Amino acid sequence: MDDAGPPLETSPAARLRSCKRDVIERWTRRVRDDPRAAAAQRNRGPVLVHEVPRLFEHLVEALAASGRAEALAASGLAEPLAGEDGELQSAYERVEDHAHLHAAQGSCIAAALRELSHLRAVLIEVCAAQGIPLGVREAQVLHAVVDASMWTSAREIETAARAALEDSAARLRLATQAGGVGVWDYDTVTGKLRWDDRCRQVSGLGPEPDVDFELFVSAIHPDDRARVQEAVLRSQDPESGGEYSIEYRLVGIRDRIERWVCVQGRAFFDAAGRSVRMIGTVIDISDRKRAEAERIDELAFRDRFLGALSHYLRTPLTSVTLATSVLMHHGNVTPRQARSVERIAASARRMARTIDDLLDLTRSRFGGSIPIAPSPGNLHVLCKGAIDELRAMQQEVPIGLDLQGSGAGLWDPERIAQMVTNLVQNAVDYADPGSAIRVAIRPRGEDVQIEVHNDGPAIAPERLETLFDPWQQPPADGRSSTGRGLGLGLFIAHQIAKAHGGEIEVESKAERGTTFTARLPRREAAGC
Repeated sequence: MDDAGPPLETSPAARLRSCKRDVIERWTRRVRDDPRAAAAQRNRGPVLVHEVPRLFEHLVEALAASGRAEALAASGLAEPLAGEDGELQSAYERVEDHAHLHAAQGSCIAAALRELSHLRAVLIEVCAAQGIPLGVREAQVLHAVVDASMWTSAREIETAARAALEDSAARLRLATQAGGVGVWDYDTVTGKLRWDDRCRQVSGLGPEPDVDFELFVSAIHPDDRARVQEAVLRSQDPESGGEYSIEYRLVGIRDRIERWVCVQGRAFFDAAGRSVRMIGTVIDISDRKRAEAERIDELAFRDRFLGALSHYLRTPLTSVTLATSVLMHHGNVTPRQARSVERIAASARRMARTIDDLLDLTRSRFGGSIPIAPSPGNLHVLCKGAIDELRAMQQEVPIGLDLQGSGAGLWDPERIAQMVTNLVQNAVDYADPGSAIRVAIRPRGEDVQIEVHNDGPAIAPERLETLFDPWQQPPADGRSSTGRGLGLGLFIAHQIAKAHGGEIEVESKAERGTTFTARLPRREAAGC
């Protein structure tokens, strides 16, 4: 009896193997020319450039095994085993192993499946061009091999992607648990609301009951409820961008404990612009809110205390001032005693200014600004009077005064003198020893500006932002202020300029010194 099957060299498997180079070249061109692939991917070439040649060999082996099985069946020596033939089954297993391999290597699933479909088309195209006969059985094997590779690749990559997602979700759960962050998900179409364990804990709710929007609203503090509902409605408008960010109080549904929460979220919209979903996070900020409230209470108490203390000290200080005045004019004191009395009077004046600063601080805290009583006056005269008094007190420091233009306008005389005194005293305190203080008053458009300059160390840039805050005493070359010492002088000066409708700016450079510039509207004074 003859051997089974046609000679190997004329079989479809053998003829197809001889066309391997043509198959790979055609396949590579089709992949590069595929308009569905990204430009970067087309430039890099096929994703399966190393895998397809091996897959081709597996395909030829499967075709050869199929041919031998069919020949045996035709000769009557064996029954056809179809896809369950041992050799053919082994070929399929090699195809699956190959697919497992390139899937494990992280091939892009979309690109891999496109390239395998191109391989199928090229195989049929080459068989037709070369006249390679494909019977029903050979065609089934060809399609089965490619399908097996595509199916196994898709399944493996999907499994890997699912594992990566699960790992990412586990990491997110750990991160949110460590940070005390709750996660919520609201279906705006059905009204179903999903809370994780942390959300339930913050809301004072156990794990059993289902949650919906009405239950959520009932947990909001009554005073915050309208504000929260308004924020939710605003986030449902596509023009808002879907952003949802708010802080409010919750009253525990079961434990009735009041908690402050910070809630962040985002709404998602369908093609018609309708909100279909909201997701977000919630954080318990009760400790922070309590600390803020305690700080506000502490500041309010301090300001009230300083105000009361200032008023209490004013009466005995007035008595000291009157007593020194009487001694100086009617006390018949010796020159040595007169110098002592003058030192007492100077100390009393310094204490009086400190008390005035404390009272001004209290007024600005509770009243919003320092009160002023502007009236027509000459700014030149007011500033000259304040500087003459400083010259008498600071005889060792030269203070120059340059007056330009007109000083006419609406000013509060006492407050302007106080502002100039504070700015010049600050310049004296931080000037280089032996250097002069320069004060200039000049018009600037419709305004008037007062410049106070001193040579000395530059103010550090990070201190400039808080320079006009109360209690600030910027150090300068190891020296501290010899003035009132509470760090209120610049704060009061800034408040006086603000009350007049103006402002104070500062420029400080090591090579040019420091200049404070107060700009005051000539006629636009607050309260006029």
